[in-house]
Amino acid sequence: PSAASISSQYLGTLKVLEDKRVQKNSTEFDKADSVRAAVFQNWLEKKRVFLLELKRTEKKKAENLRNDTEKKEAVKREEAIASFEAWKKKKGREAKKLSEKKRLEELKKKKAAEQNEEKTEAAQKAFEKWKERKAEYLREQSRKEKQSERIRKKKEEELVAEKKKESMSAVEKWNEKKEEYMKQRKVEKILERRKQEIQQAKKEEKNKKAMEEYERWLEKKERRKQLEKKQKKLQAVHGDEAPSPWSPP
Repeated sequence: PSAASISSQYLGTLKVLEDKRVQKNSTEFDKADSVRAAVFQNWLEKKRVFLLELKRTEKKKAENLRNDTEKKEAVKREEAIASFEAWKKKKGREAKKLSEKKRLEELKKKKAAEQNEEKTEAAQKAFEKWKERKAEYLREQSRKEKQSERIRKKKEEELVAEKKKESMSAVEKWNEKKEEYMKQRKVEKILERRKQEIQQAKKEEKNKKAMEEYERWLEKKERRKQLEKKQKKLQAVHGDEAPSPWSPP
């Protein structure tokens, strides 16, 4: 029987005993019931006080446990964020080093192209000087051998013109190849820069998704812990309930 039904039963018994006290002739059985009812009321009061104290203790334990859990989770979250930021900084430094390396390579290539251009200009100047010396030589020879020198001079001039034509043609071809190479390099730089921008965007999106997935995992973990705590709390309350010191007949 429940405590309420037992309490009602013995309250009725107490009323009967109270009525019997007025009577002059009471039996030993009535006295025994009166003593049992008094003991039972005393036990009910002690049980009520015990349960109230147990509830206060469990509430305080649960509050302390919740505060400790929140602090631990906050520390874990801060550590996870700090670790993620350190990883991002490391990747940033690596990307910066790679960019600096590429910049130095481009600078080296540019310097090599400038040196080639300087060599070409020097070769052109040397050719001009050679042509001037050759013309001076021909003029000197023409004074010594007029007729033959005129023929030789004509042949020399034709030879010089042909060499100049070939040299100029070679220079023009080289300039065309150089211009084509510079255009190609410019296109490659544009494509490379676009590729880096796309990779950076993908990396940022991936980092964002990873952070969101991590937050969802933390939330699931927190809900699972809260459910386990509630189950343990219910088991503790049912398991610690004080037994009755006396079972009524």
